[in-house]
Amino acid sequence: MSEFEKAELESAEANAGDAAADAAAAESAAKAPMDKRKRLGITLGCVVAVLVLAGAGLTVWHEQPSFCAAICHDPMDPYLPTYEATPGESATDKWGNDVEDASSMLAAVHGEVGKTCMDCHVPQLGEQMTEGLEWVTGNYDSPLGERTATQLLEARGIENSDEFCMNDSCHPYTRDDLEKKTAWMGKINPHTPQHGEQKCTTCHKAHRTSVNYCTQCHTDAVVPDGWIDYTESKRLEESAATDAE
Repeated sequence: MSEFEKAELESAEANAGDAAADAAAAESAAKAPMDKRKRLGITLGCVVAVLVLAGAGLTVWHEQPSFCAAICHDPMDPYLPTYEATPGESATDKWGNDVEDASSMLAAVHGEVGKTCMDCHVPQLGEQMTEGLEWVTGNYDSPLGERTATQLLEARGIENSDEFCMNDSCHPYTRDDLEKKTAWMGKINPHTPQHGEQKCTTCHKAHRTSVNYCTQCHTDAVVPDGWIDYTESKRLEESAATDAE
């Protein structure tokens, strides 16, 4: 092979190498944006997954009594022990008073069977915003004021107070069933409507000792073990009101 032919061959090989290099560079340049988009997609997917999991976790925590005390601190702190108390044992009510038997507080009894705050206290956006603002500004009562039966009914969107407690999810009873259950209390049966039907919360208290409201007039009315009479209940209410001033 002549020198000229060798030179031509080397030139052709060099050109082929340059072309291959250019093609590889072009392919690499084309892949770069795709790789960046892929990495970005993976990153965004991870972020979304984390947010979803965090949101799910927050939703679950939000429904737990510990959330109320952890977020609202002082105004809700006195309520948590009433929920965590053990039925059958002594406890403390939301005002810090001794309770002979935690079974006399609905919060403790409901907590024992796995119910949470949200099962009775349906969250209302307007109410939560107001309470949040009061907490931030320090303009709140401690402990937080009790919710009346009317407020609880409105939050759940029902009018019949019986439906709040006596339903398939909670207590599948009727008024007649309750009257029979407390027939042992004799002539002053709190579930006999001789004075009209009373709301359950008149006697049954969630975060303080339940009271036999009948003792307001009938001093001989039976007071269930661990409960208190009307006079003692009013004394505790007035004492708490004085302390709050």
